[in-house]
Amino acid sequence: MKLLNVEVVLNRNRGFQQARHKSEVMKELDDTTTSYAILSHRWGAEVSYKEMIGLMKMEEEDREEITQRHGYQKIVKSCEQARKDGYKWLWVDTCCIDKRSSSELSEAINSMYRWYQNARVCYAYLHDVGESTFPAQQNDKFGKSNGWPEWFVRGWTLQELIAPEEVKFFNKNWVPLGNKRHLASTLNHITGIPCEVLTNGLARQGLCVAQIMSWAAGRKTTRVEDRAYSLMGLFGVNMPMLYGEGKMAFHRLQLEIIRKSSDQSIFAWKPRMPRTGSVLAEDPGDFRDCGKIRKVEPGEFLGELVEYIERKRLGSARYIQRINPIHLCRLAWLRWRARALSQQLCMFNVSNAGIQVCLPVVPLPNSPSHSRAILACTYGPGLIPIDLISTGPSFDRIPDIHTIPKTYPEFKTLYLAHHQDVNEKCRKFILDDNYASYCGFNRCATYPRDFTGDTFTLSSLTGDLIVVVYSNSDATSYFAVGLGYHYGQGWVHVEYDGCSPIQEERWTNFGRRAYDRLWETRAKHARDMSRHGREYYGNYFIKHAHLPRSIWAARVVWGRWEREDFKVMVDVIECPGCCDGPCSIETTFNCWSGLAMPGFMSVVHFSYSLELDERPVRAIECSGEQIALGDYGDYFQHGNLVPSGNVFDDMRAAGFDLEDSTYCPVVSPIFGSDFEKRMDWMKNQDDPAVVHHIIWKTRLALHQPKAISLASKEHILLLLKASSTRLAGKCLVTTIIQCSDFYTVGEDGKRRDSANGSEPDSGNSSAEARILTPLCIIACPQVWSTEPLCMQRREQLKSIREHFYALVHTHHPRLSTGTEPFDQSAVCQTTM
Repeated sequence: MKLLNVEVVLNRNRGFQQARHKSEVMKELDDTTTSYAILSHRWGAEVSYKEMIGLMKMEEEDREEITQRHGYQKIVKSCEQARKDGYKWLWVDTCCIDKRSSSELSEAINSMYRWYQNARVCYAYLHDVGESTFPAQQNDKFGKSNGWPEWFVRGWTLQELIAPEEVKFFNKNWVPLGNKRHLASTLNHITGIPCEVLTNGLARQGLCVAQIMSWAAGRKTTRVEDRAYSLMGLFGVNMPMLYGEGKMAFHRLQLEIIRKSSDQSIFAWKPRMPRTGSVLAEDPGDFRDCGKIRKVEPGEFLGELVEYIERKRLGSARYIQRINPIHLCRLAWLRWRARALSQQLCMFNVSNAGIQVCLPVVPLPNSPSHSRAILACTYGPGLIPIDLISTGPSFDRIPDIHTIPKTYPEFKTLYLAHHQDVNEKCRKFILDDNYASYCGFNRCATYPRDFTGDTFTLSSLTGDLIVVVYSNSDATSYFAVGLGYHYGQGWVHVEYDGCSPIQEERWTNFGRRAYDRLWETRAKHARDMSRHGREYYGNYFIKHAHLPRSIWAARVVWGRWEREDFKVMVDVIECPGCCDGPCSIETTFNCWSGLAMPGFMSVVHFSYSLELDERPVRAIECSGEQIALGDYGDYFQHGNLVPSGNVFDDMRAAGFDLEDSTYCPVVSPIFGSDFEKRMDWMKNQDDPAVVHHIIWKTRLALHQPKAISLASKEHILLLLKASSTRLAGKCLVTTIIQCSDFYTVGEDGKRRDSANGSEPDSGNSSAEARILTPLCIIACPQVWSTEPLCMQRREQLKSIREHFYALVHTHHPRLSTGTEPFDQSAVCQTTM
């Protein structure tokens, strides 16, 4: 290792003019035979190896700039303290490693724990402590570091606290604050490291992997990779540095530990946010609550397992009594198996198939693919289990399932997955909540993780859930939408509280409560979805929930939108109390193919197949009255739309500027069906597109065709939402197909007269020369759909009205005699 010569550094600092240029400021020495001091500190404006070596050769201005840095002053003060303590050599990580050399940097990181361990003394410099006493309690002035000096939350300083036999603490003015032996109790309170480790070192303490990992759970590093690299020395492993690999560094670290140790506590991590996949943790933070985990030695494991069986009452209830001979025989069998597999129980084998390990396994009820493995480590009085799911040849870790198994464990050799194929196990979701904003409801929180934009991913394997909280502008009504995947089945549900929480804890805490409730019932919601129908392309489900003490109801529409993706629409409608909460799931159909439409649309009828922007769509022939884009009205079969208005006319009457690009229709090129690509004669035609009839198999040639569609923009979405009450049950022309000429053709390409009425008579023509509209797309917007009141609710409302009017007539007899006018037309209309 390269060490600083304390005397040379101090002589340079006293007078650069008198210092000898040939004096070596740094020398490479053996750390096992040299007495040296070492510095531990938080990085700031530091001095590099190149600057330290070339300091004497610099121009005075450049040298002055370096020597004024806080990092250089730390080096000088460390040298002064080292000389005072009788040491000639000092190591400082900022200037004793030539970071321009990747090999030297890798060697230094792999050797750093040993270098700190072999140092005679370590100076821990607390740059943010101004007092002359060591901070014994948390203080708000250290708010960015959990109330303690920043040195205690940095990743690299963990090994720098544990490895040296002696650590001396100094404040920012280099006033001594004490050493780690005298401060062991306080340091234990700050770091969670046992006093025995602080006073006697890490060796021979019998600590498990999970416990050591817990000390690093709350620490931070500038580079993500350093969270793993800074722990190598604590576990006695080495591995190459690959900056840029991100969290894979911690993944590699765990595999290296597994290759060296058979400590099963490395699987005992518990993340704050449930997730599915690899049995390896993603981050040291997953071990945050593992500080009291203890490793169970092979000779103790069997006794702990028997206690676990009896404490959890595993096995049939009639066998559980200790005097029962069948129960005793099963325990004897387990003891014999444990002795026979003693070698396998202490071994790990890592391959691309997974981590091979032998564990006692209990199958979980009602699911042959789920099981609970029992680890050879304890937390408190009992062994620690983890839940697994079989994914073919290997097992994935899943969040804890709250169920009580009743069978005895069996020793099995498992392959535990240590990597995850994100593309295979994740599904993308697109959240469309523009409609909710029309009624003043906006997204105000998400739990357990944030996501930006309208896209997020969930694990398609099992147990993934995200909750989105919505509230109106005056915060009197709010609800949460839970979106989840449970064992390959997507589900959605609406949650709300029966009472209004106080303002301070409203959104995030409400989201947490909703998350907890939905997490417990996720299996039920997934089963309800699967019973109702599979998620085919085009199918989508509707859930409706009335918000208590309000006129609002949340409506959530869910279904496949694009291949392997899902789209969820959240809407809020006025609800007069037609429901008592979430109703049964309703299924309808959505146009999943074609151009992007403004919201969920159900195409009412189609007959011709074509491509718009190279995407397959289906259209219907126009007949009867002139059809224009944006027309709405009542639809009858075979393309007969009776227009009663036009959304663009309504906008113009309301004062909208239709020249604004926001409302401009989208023009798309048209391509024929696949039949067109197979016809050689089409190559000689001038710009035709051939579309075929789905039923009659006839072909329609369109000359100079183009499609004009409603824009899929937020303003159009809100416009449709605004007219949902007035236009309930109506249909809308979302796309028109225009051309200069059209006619039916045969396979030979010759024009034919229509013999079966499949060709539109003349199409809708405009006043402009030869602009015809033979085809269009007519759909029913989801926000315009109406739901009939169920018969049970009709009868309930009728009974309420009759009871109400009976009370009125009792207190006001004149109303029943006709002496006072009373309009009961509403009653008649409602009860019909």
